[in-house]
Amino acid sequence: MVSYNTNELFSATEVAKNFATITSKLYKNELEKVGILKNNKLDFILLKSEDFEKMIQKEVQKALFEEDRKFVASQVEKIKSGTAKFYSIEETEAKLDAAIKAYEH
Repeated sequence: MVSYNTNELFSATEVAKNFATITSKLYKNELEKVGILKNNKLDFILLKSEDFEKMIQKEVQKALFEEDRKFVASQVEKIKSGTAKFYSIEETEAKLDAAIKAYEH
């Protein structure tokens, strides 16, 4: 869970009244993020778009890493269990050529 400093939390009313000042602080990196409270509960988060994009990219990278990790683990398991199939370069090229021909037609 994301934690907030007290200077990063504002009521919805405060944000409405001081929007330019608050966004200026975000722009100048005086604030990393702004939590907007409604009835004393976190309701919205205000971020610079580049920070949001970095956050999304980081999550995508984590997801891809996890996917790769699972794939490698499954391949290791196949090798350990003796169910892995190994092909020579020639066999691999032949299979690739066949797949390309099938795709082209």
